[in-house]
Amino acid sequence: MDWYFDLGRRFAHTDFKVVFDVGANVGQSAVSFSKKFPQAEIYSFEPVRGTYRELVATARQLPRVHTYNVGMGRDPGQLAIHVNPNSQLSSVMVRRPEDRHESIAVDTVAGFAETHQVGKIDFLKIDTEGYDLEVLSGAAPLLREQRIHFIFTECEPMPRTKDRTDFRYADFTAITEFLGGFGYQVFGVYEQQLEWDGRNALLFWNALFICEKLIPAGAKLSGLA
Repeated sequence: MDWYFDLGRRFAHTDFKVVFDVGANVGQSAVSFSKKFPQAEIYSFEPVRGTYRELVATARQLPRVHTYNVGMGRDPGQLAIHVNPNSQLSSVMVRRPEDRHESIAVDTVAGFAETHQVGKIDFLKIDTEGYDLEVLSGAAPLLREQRIHFIFTECEPMPRTKDRTDFRYADFTAITEFLGGFGYQVFGVYEQQLEWDGRNALLFWNALFICEKLIPAGAKLSGLA
């Protein structure tokens, strides 16, 4: 029912020292992570300029939150993003009639970590309106060495097909297969959401993945390199 409670039953919250908040929006998750992980340095990434300004304002009173006006993807460079009046719906993947377009800077998780000398990431949260697999692809060097311990990502149950254009969330099957290739397994599924229009069908959930070296009983984050 609660990923934070489940983590706390098996691992000390104070052992989480580095959190990457990819798709930080205006800082909702940054505020939450600051409270949940009292020892963590939190790196919050938001590519849309106007939304980033709100993130900076939110983080002003949070000394452990570091903000960056950049998105994360498969490769560094520039991308066009569809900016929605509701900032939580802005997306590289989905275009709506009311959107405007903005060019954003993109880095990779692995590239940023190397540049900023971040040796490991205890908790990687991704909320990028369906762009999550590309973000994970840009983290591959870290995943290969399991230097990311937990990954929290928004997924939908229905697989993507060529005739589908209505996706907003990452493909759970594709994410699971991709991370499984690096030795990650599903730790839990949380916050299941039915369709917003009232249909009795599952729209999305948040999936938490764990690296295999933490799976053995009694493993502790603080005991790992």
